Amino acid sequence: MQTIIRSTNILIDGKFQSADIVIKKDIIQQIAPYKSLDIAIDFGDKRVVAGFVDLHGDAIEKEIEPRPGARFPTSMAVVELDKKLSMAGITTMFHAIGFNDQELSKGRGTEQSRELIEEIYQANTQHLGVDNLIHARFEITSESSLETVKELIKDKKINLLSIMDHSPGQGQFKTLEAWKKYFLKTYTIHEDEVEEYLEKKASKDKKSVVEDLVAFSIAHHLPVLSHDDDCLEKLNTLKSLGVSFSEFPLSLEVATQAKKMGIKTGMGAPNVVRGGSQSGNIAAVELIKKGVCDYLCSDYHPASMLLSPYKLQKDIDLSLEEGFAMISSTPAKLAELDNKGEIKEGYLADIVIIDETHMPKVVMTFKEGEVVYNGIKNFRFQ
Repeated sequence: MQTIIRSTNILIDGKFQSADIVIKKDIIQQIAPYKSLDIAIDFGDKRVVAGFVDLHGDAIEKEIEPRPGARFPTSMAVVELDKKLSMAGITTMFHAIGFNDQELSKGRGTEQSRELIEEIYQANTQHLGVDNLIHARFEITSESSLETVKELIKDKKINLLSIMDHSPGQGQFKTLEAWKKYFLKTYTIHEDEVEEYLEKKASKDKKSVVEDLVAFSIAHHLPVLSHDDDCLEKLNTLKSLGVSFSEFPLSLEVATQAKKMGIKTGMGAPNVVRGGSQSGNIAAVELIKKGVCDYLCSDYHPASMLLSPYKLQKDIDLSLEEGFAMISSTPAKLAELDNKGEIKEGYLADIVIIDETHMPKVVMTFKEGEVVYNGIKNFRFQ
């Protein structure tokens, strides 16, 4: 089967240009001169870009439990979110699944996370529309999760690993009150248990667990990320272990130093679209203006991926070409996906069509040459 897409506005080799794209089966077979082919699906001047690659999104949590205590079947949540991802232009999603201390989840956290990963993995091999991959987030004091995470890595069911430290005084939780405000609301721990929990957390052997897991992940060719980096000392430690990139650095100083050390940095697209961090940390745009943020992820809001390049163009005059690279080609390279993130001959035909008539919106998404979302009224394939 062959499909030909035509537009005057296709992002190729870092700039928007007119072209015909020939798709054969799941691959971009040829990029031909504009109107050089007799028959094509002509999208006029609609913007055509590579499918978005999202390295960190935890929207699955809200899909499973949109309100506290109102849980839906995991299998249903995975399918419903997959549909929303295709509508958002995200063709490769790394679901951020946390492995946290047992005390926070009453001993069920590791097993719940493993079951969710298994559900996503099986559904992805069988019937989902876009690529649903796994970004495992490992809390450094969660020794009880260590062997489960290793087993999932060995079975190729985890595709990225990030290292987290959510102790009070670390990362985004600078004070005990900030920590309580988030954790007492989010997890099952009660206020009268906090002191005992934090004592246990402080007494755990973090260093050897982190070294073990990072070395194991790198040996299995997994990119490893750090998370919520807040000081240069932490960066130096993680760099020495082999961390590839840093997600959500908490200051300009840390992001700047990461770049000097050769560590790539990423921030949340919702931070860009909303004009700042929902937790009061540094605005992503401040890092982007200084050239110390390489990529954007959906974090908790998939729809923000599309709007972020347009917001950056408006706010800091960043070109759309550069903005779209932050949600497609750059994250694809960081995740070592060598056939995604660009409209290029030999690459997978993961392609997004955008209508900018009123406000930018995805109107069609191709995944490996197949249409997985069509929002164009009265559209018919010839």
